[in-house]
Amino acid sequence: MDVQDFVEVGKIVKTHGVNGEVIVELDNPAILEDTTEPVALEIEGLRVPFFVEQARAVSAQRARVQFDCTRTEQRAKTLVGCKFFVSPDVFDDIDDEYASPNAIVGFTVVDKRHGDIGKVQSVDNLNINPIMVVGERRVLIPFHPEFVTKIDFHKRQVRVSLPNGLLEIN
Repeated sequence: MDVQDFVEVGKIVKTHGVNGEVIVELDNPAILEDTTEPVALEIEGLRVPFFVEQARAVSAQRARVQFDCTRTEQRAKTLVGCKFFVSPDVFDDIDDEYASPNAIVGFTVVDKRHGDIGKVQSVDNLNINPIMVVGERRVLIPFHPEFVTKIDFHKRQVRVSLPNGLLEIN
């Protein structure tokens, strides 16, 4: 799979220790555990593939990651600030309710009655209730299992079932 099709899930925020480990901030650190798929980091505007040698969650939003090619703190420091991307295949075994809201930016939102609503422009995390900002009209749709019926990472779609009148409120 081409790394250009990968989905952004987080960012490297700092190094950890002197052996080249980094801390990645992301909504669901569990997606990195037991992964054999390569990941990609955005370096100078290009997505560069990396192989995760070891990853483990250290908090609800952070994972400690060792890449196969980073063995020194100096090398790890060069990766701090890089955006972190994973293959859509990583999400195949994860329930949609645990998917990262930020990973769906750029996905097309399709309602079962209204059809194509537009692309997710951003996800605003207001307290614990993320809101998708969708399309040119900037329609606000709660990112909640009551409305989001399926996230298809391969087709880059968020399927929703919106209640009558929600689109008119916006």
